[in-house]
Amino acid sequence: MKIRKSVAAITLAGAALFVATGCSDSSDTVDEATSKVSTAVESAASEVSTAAGDAVDEITGLNESKAQDILRKAIDPATPAEEIDEVVDVSNPVTKTTVIAFAKGASAAGYTPDKFEVKDVTEDGDKATATVAVQSPAAPEPVDIQLAYVKVDGDWKLSSDAVTQLASMGQGRQGN
Repeated sequence: MKIRKSVAAITLAGAALFVATGCSDSSDTVDEATSKVSTAVESAASEVSTAAGDAVDEITGLNESKAQDILRKAIDPATPAEEIDEVVDVSNPVTKTTVIAFAKGASAAGYTPDKFEVKDVTEDGDKATATVAVQSPAAPEPVDIQLAYVKVDGDWKLSSDAVTQLASMGQGRQGN
C-alpha cells in the first residue's frame, strides 16, 4: 500500500511539473524545467525507496542479520550513549547504564562484540528470541544463550530482560 502511494506521488509530481513548465512564460529555459523535473523525480524516488524499505521490514520482521547488528551495537563499548536508545529498549532508565557497563566490562574481559553470533531468530508478534553463540576466550567451543528482543515503536531492540541476563552473566564471571 505504501509503495502504491509513493508511485502515485511520483506520477502526480511529474504531471504537475509538466503542466507548470508547459504554462510557464518564455523566460524559463529548458535547463530550468529539466532541473525542476529532476529534483521532483529524485525526491519521489527517495520516498518510494523509503516506503519499499518499510514494507520489507514489515514483512520480514527480525532476521539473524538485523538481530546481529542490534546486539553488536548494543554491546560495543565504542557505541555512543545516545545511540544505545536506537538498539536497546531503555524504557527502564537503569537498562541504559547497565548495557554500557556490560559492554565495557565484557570487552575488557575478552568478550568483544565479535564473540557474539546470532544463529537463529524466532519471532512472535512484537517479541522475538535469538539464539546467540558466545565464544569465550577461555573455552574451545561457543556456548548458546537465548536473548529476547522487543519491537518498540516499530523498531526491533534488545530487550531490557536481555540486558539484565547479559549483566548477570558478567557478574557470574567476576565471582569466579
